[in-house]
Amino acid sequence: MVGDPVIIFLDEPTTGLDPENRRQLWDILSNQRKEYNRSMVLTTHSMEEADVLSNKIGIIKDGVL
Repeated sequence: MVGDPVIIFLDEPTTGLDPENRRQLWDILSNQRKEYNRSMVLTTHSMEEADVLSNKIGIIKDGVL
């Protein structure tokens, strides 16, 4: 979160992490959203991750949102 960004872009941020480290990263990202009022754009294949980290979810299928 270097540079105090207003928007954070994340592309598959937990790919390859074990469950414990994934949960720690989820906690960090949730804290950034809540405490610092940061917006995030997250791409993921994990619906669980999208559910945990998001308050709005868009699904792209065949190039259509």
